[in-house]
Amino acid sequence: MTKEKKIENVLRMLGVNGAYMGYYYMAYALGRVMEDRMLITYISKGLYVEIAAKFHTSVACVERNLRTVVQVIWNYGDKELLEEMAGKKLEKRPGNSEFIDIVSGYLKDKWEKEA
Repeated sequence: MTKEKKIENVLRMLGVNGAYMGYYYMAYALGRVMEDRMLITYISKGLYVEIAAKFHTSVACVERNLRTVVQVIWNYGDKELLEEMAGKKLEKRPGNSEFIDIVSGYLKDKWEKEA
């Protein structure tokens, strides 16, 4: 299974699907942050710009659609799985960068253990 498919499967397990444009943005963001952890430190001036260019949209659209994905997972998805990935109880909805950091870190650790 490719890295992209594994990322998409995790997003689906968390409770979001391809009906949301942000799903594709999030899948791409997770893959990129797994490749380069420094992208998380300058998310709005680096990662969002890269996603916007790839998908031919605006940075504001990227930010909003990613926020929607996080909100859908928080309100309707598998919060227990997200907390397991975070390694702690989450008292409030994570922001985009926190969510990307949690999930990309979890996936990177999981795949390194499998290798």
